[in-house]
Amino acid sequence: MNLSQLYPASFDGSMNSFKSFMRAILTKSSYDSTLKKITGFKGVFLNQQGNECWTLKFESFPGIFGLILGEAKEGVGKFYLYYFPSPEDSMIERHSLIEGAMAQEGDYIKKVRSFPNFPMFLSHFYISTLTLSIDFLENSLIVLYETATRDRIYAKDGVKSPFKQDEFIIKPDELDKDLPSFRILLPFMNFFNSAITRLSNTPPSSFQIYKANKKSIMYDKFGNMEEKKDLIPLNLWLALSYGKENENGIETLLKPLIKGKNAQKIHEKMSLSSFFQKAPWLCTKHETFNYPLLKKDYLKPRLVVIAGFLGSGKTTLLQQYIEHETKKNRFIGIVQNEIGKVGLDGKLLDYNYSMVEMDEGCVCCSLSGQLRFGINTLMKKAVPDTILLETTGVANPFNLLQELNELDDLVDLEGIITVVDASNAMYASKEFTVFNNQIRAADVLLLNKIDLLDNEELEEVELFLKENNRCAKVLKTVGCDINPNLLLQSIGDTTAQMASLLLEDEDSPTNHIQDGISSVKINMQKPLKRSEFKEYLSMLPPNIYRVKGIVQFENEPTQSIVQYVHGEYEFLNQYEEQNSEAFLVYIGKKLEDLKPILNKL
Repeated sequence: MNLSQLYPASFDGSMNSFKSFMRAILTKSSYDSTLKKITGFKGVFLNQQGNECWTLKFESFPGIFGLILGEAKEGVGKFYLYYFPSPEDSMIERHSLIEGAMAQEGDYIKKVRSFPNFPMFLSHFYISTLTLSIDFLENSLIVLYETATRDRIYAKDGVKSPFKQDEFIIKPDELDKDLPSFRILLPFMNFFNSAITRLSNTPPSSFQIYKANKKSIMYDKFGNMEEKKDLIPLNLWLALSYGKENENGIETLLKPLIKGKNAQKIHEKMSLSSFFQKAPWLCTKHETFNYPLLKKDYLKPRLVVIAGFLGSGKTTLLQQYIEHETKKNRFIGIVQNEIGKVGLDGKLLDYNYSMVEMDEGCVCCSLSGQLRFGINTLMKKAVPDTILLETTGVANPFNLLQELNELDDLVDLEGIITVVDASNAMYASKEFTVFNNQIRAADVLLLNKIDLLDNEELEEVELFLKENNRCAKVLKTVGCDINPNLLLQSIGDTTAQMASLLLEDEDSPTNHIQDGISSVKINMQKPLKRSEFKEYLSMLPPNIYRVKGIVQFENEPTQSIVQYVHGEYEFLNQYEEQNSEAFLVYIGKKLEDLKPILNKL
């Protein structure tokens, strides 16, 4: 790396040198149309009245970013980054009440341009610290971002309405602020890293991420502040080095920041890296790259992965999704995967769509590598607006992430929706590792069948979901009855495809085989008595978790679809014109010998 390409003047590590260094990068970037195109950077305003500061705009957020140098010492400079939401910005609802009030003031935008002159602006709106460690003798540069997945503030005594007595704007112990700081940081991080890479013609030599638990803040009616333990937020440190390999330099810079915080390093081979692998700042040939969170090619269909354990309601969600999109005159494509040797769930869908079924295996293990073929087959029929990939109920989405990231030439990955059966969640969490991985991999958790639980049981399930995925939004439903637009909006509210992966362990993700789950298909040779079959299902042992198939009951004109999940079952009538092979698929553990069970039919 040649630092003089970034800053040709002499550099002595002083405050003025760091200001000049930043000024040079931002000024050069303003004239780089390619950089603007690939990062969504719209421009910068320099304010030199009083304390010098910069305000920046990006396409992905309607608000204004503010940057100011805080301190400089021994070749290390700390800049503080703020985000000032627009009064019309949907993100303003995530800010505190006082921040929202400030954004509504008539001279708000004027004040933002010179925000260091207003102490209230500096004590609010902060999202990240940007630390630069510059060594001109070694021609090396370390860029370190310190931020949080969420900055959360609770109102201990609540906030009462000034207009109506005894009415609360914020109820006691509820959130006043819940800002996704990490997500807001991403456009600036993408721009600044790309600017350094492009201007120096040198990609970073290393990239590291650390994480640690973060406490939230709680205030009382007297304005007293205290820390509050919170399961949701994480502290993050994202460090890049330019020039020669200097990981020791990164460690030295990080050590005092993460000391005593039980910070963990995110392993470079983990799925988190796959999100960044296409970032423009990893390569000097910028024009060939699109940043996965900010840049979209709308000519490609979007891909939504629908995961969820056996019997959670994935096919019902597909039905709702297809119905909604069909009414909007949009065309849906479905790639459906079954662990059994024959597809069943496709028979339940009766709207206009295009489907490819991938049976006789699991797309996350035995069918790994065939997803591209399945999507190509689907798109030969017609190019849909959206492709829904329904994985088998025992699929581990973590095993699928690498393959999904290699499909960006075909589709735009929106994210992973995991459907959770609330009534069986706690049992499944103890019995099946793959169920827990489905929770952890989700961008949105659709907590289904909540009508089957009382309030205390539901709180237990919600707590479990938050403990295992601090980033995904939890949406509660009955019968998966939800507007798909709300699902996609909720994916956007998280750090889609990325933040949920911060909780991934370093161990290799498991699959259903390691969980001991298998399936057996049995052909049904004769009609069954409905009453006897009901009794049979009610007596099935707990190692048989799921049964599904098509049967013919005696003295009935149509066949019935069987859906059994962990002791609960229902029968759905086939259409009169449908006459399929009668069969049952058993899914569970230790299915080596089903004869004693089958003999009871």
